[in-house]
Amino acid sequence: MARSPGKFAQLLTAAVHKIRISESKTIRKTISIVQDELGYSLGRDGGSCIEYWRKGFIPASLDDVENLARELATRGGLDRSELVQFLESAGHPNPTGLEDELFSPIPPDKIPSSPDRTVPGSTGYEHPEPTAGFLPEELAPFVVGPPITHPRQFFGRTQELKRIFGLWKRFPLQNVAVIGLHRTGKTSLLRYLANITRVGPVQLRPGQQTDWLPQPERYQWVFVDFQDARMGNQERLLRYLLTSFNIPIPEPCNLNIFMDLVSEHLQQPTIVLMDEIGAGLASPELDQQFWWSLRSLGSNFTGGKLGFLLTAHATPALLAHEYGKPSPFFNIFGHTVTLGPLYDPEARELVASSPIPFTPDDIEWILAQSGRWPVLLQFLSDTCLTALEESQTGRAWRKEGLRRIEPLRYLLESQ
Repeated sequence: MARSPGKFAQLLTAAVHKIRISESKTIRKTISIVQDELGYSLGRDGGSCIEYWRKGFIPASLDDVENLARELATRGGLDRSELVQFLESAGHPNPTGLEDELFSPIPPDKIPSSPDRTVPGSTGYEHPEPTAGFLPEELAPFVVGPPITHPRQFFGRTQELKRIFGLWKRFPLQNVAVIGLHRTGKTSLLRYLANITRVGPVQLRPGQQTDWLPQPERYQWVFVDFQDARMGNQERLLRYLLTSFNIPIPEPCNLNIFMDLVSEHLQQPTIVLMDEIGAGLASPELDQQFWWSLRSLGSNFTGGKLGFLLTAHATPALLAHEYGKPSPFFNIFGHTVTLGPLYDPEARELVASSPIPFTPDDIEWILAQSGRWPVLLQFLSDTCLTALEESQTGRAWRKEGLRRIEPLRYLLESQ
């Protein structure tokens, strides 16, 4: 039976959400908790396999497909027709056989109740759902303003990606500082790093590379946005990190206990992506002892399985000195990647992604006026596309485009 990765991912995602909503009526649950529970039911260490399969990857084992289908149906995530569709999309040779097994009439007093699968130590801070679940036709052609969060909308940075992923293919995982001016795409790059190895082909552009890492499902990715005020609170940050590492949260949760737990229990290769480290350094609660401890954890107590990547507008050691928090932690970033304009082929690929083709003259104008900076390419391409969609003639859109990018271009050129 023909397999359909896109349909499989859609049904699995819908089932996970349905279970979360249904079971949260009695015990508050997050998507990550439901995924962990499903992973545990399959004999895995947590929910990373479920998240991986939700990206459009079908389990290689027929047993995994059947056991996952049983768990989803038993917990109300799949009704009878959805179960059949789920199995068909996975290429199951006999969907109706499992359908009859799971949905044959059962006396009410024989129906098993769902056990309490609460994961110990939930913080109440739910990870934002990645936008990689959106279908391609739902995505905006160009992204103007916010960071890129869906891999299909990310263009370029091939050399940077090759270098960074190359440092994470082997142990020990090495540490990287991404340096770039304001609005150069640092956050977008971090989001892409966390998603590209786990997303299915149905969510990508043709030819978009995903095989950056061996066994990508083994890796854990933790995104820390230090511009989020909650991440400046040390206890809140420690709880968030433990939850992301799939380690139960202790009471109390302080730095010493955090160090013990991560040292003892971190088993998977784990990358912590820290966005805008300057905002983290500005927090009084994230003091020198905190940063010293992170350095010790990554270097000495996790067997090379913990790596860090941070973004900043200057070298991290210089920033730490400016904030009066010099620490050996900021000396472990021996690899630096600096973000500049896109290479010409990368910039052209972005502009050429318009659903309505631009004229060669317009393409050259966009490339010249943008200086190939990603944010300016997005703005000018969006302006040109809007004019085409509204059947505008002439070059009036160019004046509007220059007006829109002028503050950003000045910012990029003056930093």
